[in-house]
Amino acid sequence: MKRITIIASGTRGDVQPAIALGKALTGTGHRVRILASTGFRDWIEAHGLDAAPSEIDIQALMASEGGQAWVERGHDQLAQQRLMARLLERIGPRLVREAWDASRDADAVIGSFTSDVYTVAIGEKLDIPVLSMPLQPTLIATRDGRAMTSAPLPGRVSRVNAWFGRLLIEPFPWRLYGRYANELRRELDLPEQSNRENVAARRRMTILHAVSRHVMPLPADWPGSFHVTGYWFLDEEGGWVPPPELDDFLAAGPPPIAIGFGSMTGSDPEGLTRVIVDAVGTSGQRAVLLAGWAGLGGRQLPPELLALPSVPHDWLFPRMAAVVHHGGAGTTAAGLRAGVPTVIVPAMADQPYWGRRVRALGVGPAPVPRHRLTAERLATAIRAATADDGMARRAAALGRL
Repeated sequence: MKRITIIASGTRGDVQPAIALGKALTGTGHRVRILASTGFRDWIEAHGLDAAPSEIDIQALMASEGGQAWVERGHDQLAQQRLMARLLERIGPRLVREAWDASRDADAVIGSFTSDVYTVAIGEKLDIPVLSMPLQPTLIATRDGRAMTSAPLPGRVSRVNAWFGRLLIEPFPWRLYGRYANELRRELDLPEQSNRENVAARRRMTILHAVSRHVMPLPADWPGSFHVTGYWFLDEEGGWVPPPELDDFLAAGPPPIAIGFGSMTGSDPEGLTRVIVDAVGTSGQRAVLLAGWAGLGGRQLPPELLALPSVPHDWLFPRMAAVVHHGGAGTTAAGLRAGVPTVIVPAMADQPYWGRRVRALGVGPAPVPRHRLTAERLATAIRAATADDGMARRAAALGRL
């Protein structure tokens, strides 16, 4: 039996595949501990896994003024970096301390792109393997634009992509986390690192991309220790019973669309709800509105919309005509697996990448960036997703793959 620590810093979409992996490892005789935001502790333990103690509340962070600004200005990459740096000033030292405490007795550590910079130090100090399980392309340069979050030539294999990646993509994690990584290294009596040394260490890691190769292909120029494994789904809907109002709503007409923006908060949930209501009305569709952390739906809604706090995606999405969401990695995976067209309204981080991939694969229309969202643009995208038979067939085929 090996003791394995999984560091799942982030929102539900980051924690859910970590639980799926943890359950699989437990099933082969290992003991798994997951470090995640404090609000996920009961969920982790309900699946028979250890939850490492944490004082970080990611939902409260996203609901803060800084978290809302991060979402609303995520389209501006320079502003996004500044806002992320400010948020990390509040929690960065604690993130690193909690990761070290959760890993002291581990035989292996599995991190992700939010923790790889400092798990390098943990592996060195303890002389144990450190792996990474990113849910999106790892931030290592490649010529293949299909596997780069911010490729200048996203649909091509080109040296331009590799040059751009080395110049701007690879240093990005170090700019955010390098200061905290070196603080840990000093505490552990390890020599400080430079960005170049840290990138070299991350290139030597075993990287397990929890993504389907049908969505993100494995670049030919990545190291042999980088893999694309397929999505890690955590199916929980087996015992879930839909509320009567949802059953009644589904039975009252043709399949509706699902709309929700997950962990993406905002300073004006009423305004965002109004845009959604107007778009659904204009599109002629019905919709299930998932409130999420943004608190959508807090008003009287017309009969063609039903608002609920949340519904398991693996239950809901296959019953929909299309899904509209923020483009988080986990929600995108669930939508593609369901085999229905996807409309992505990206706000920040890797979300624009998934919007581009959905469009390139022909399973959804062009993404509608959150900062450009209007009722008219959203209605146009919804009509495109629900009226194109070819798109529906491609979505169904990709779902089966």
